[in-house]
Amino acid sequence: MKVLVTGATGFIGSHVATRLARAGHEVVATARDTAKLPSLAAVDGIRLQGLDLSERVGWTDLLQGCDALVHIALGWGDTGPDMLANDTAASVALFEAARQAGVRRIVYTSSTAANGEMTPVNSADRAPRPVDLYGATKAATEMFARAYAATTGMRIHVVRPGYVFGEPAIPGAHAQPDRRFHGICRDVRSGQPVKLVKHDGTQFLHVQDISQVYLRLLEHPARFSLHYALSRDWRSWEWVAKEAMAIAGREVPLDIEDLGYGESPFLFDVAPLCDDFGLSFGNEERLREHLRWELSIQD
Repeated sequence: MKVLVTGATGFIGSHVATRLARAGHEVVATARDTAKLPSLAAVDGIRLQGLDLSERVGWTDLLQGCDALVHIALGWGDTGPDMLANDTAASVALFEAARQAGVRRIVYTSSTAANGEMTPVNSADRAPRPVDLYGATKAATEMFARAYAATTGMRIHVVRPGYVFGEPAIPGAHAQPDRRFHGICRDVRSGQPVKLVKHDGTQFLHVQDISQVYLRLLEHPARFSLHYALSRDWRSWEWVAKEAMAIAGREVPLDIEDLGYGESPFLFDVAPLCDDFGLSFGNEERLREHLRWELSIQD
């Protein structure tokens, strides 16, 4: 299958692009700045190509001959109109370019932020209730994706990642942009107190596992689908800090702030990953491996 991947020089995008190529797919890896990760072009099966979401030029030509579009890139903005123009409208224009080019499959990267207001267990079939502009633009684009699936011959699948962590995909690539793992391990190495929020945590998912989700979605026969991509296991940041201390062999104080989070965590329902693909991801050993990697890094 020939697959165009947007945002391919980013953290998730670089892992997905390399995973698809190593699975035998022909990958057109696109990014606004291809110089950000030139080593991506050296991976067998990948062609690196410029594509800027803010410049809607040549997209249909670039998508010609592609079987699938995997859209991971994000267009950011500081205001509602900016997010609408830079991300939602740009993504919908990309869907239209794919339709015109005869692309048959799209995998769109949304976010748990599209869910918005939390309930004890959040299922993918609940109506979105976004509480910030990022969640709103993702939820809006999901609606367009659903409409395109209903009115065209394309199969469109939405993936909602949560907190994705991991190491760089290839030399020169970055780890996850969120720096909390790095900060915790830095403080443990230096003997400084680790600042945390009481009962704060999530269903951490390793980037190699979410790459597997993308791979399976390209084969999914449904006309439209929406899946949360998280681990089945909820872990607190306090658990992460204590594991870092155990691995490093040293105790440091925990400075835990109470912001009123309840002891029972809010969860995202990942059962459909198992029902549809037989995928169910733990994270305990993945987290320990990542902490060992973070602890080995010197600032």
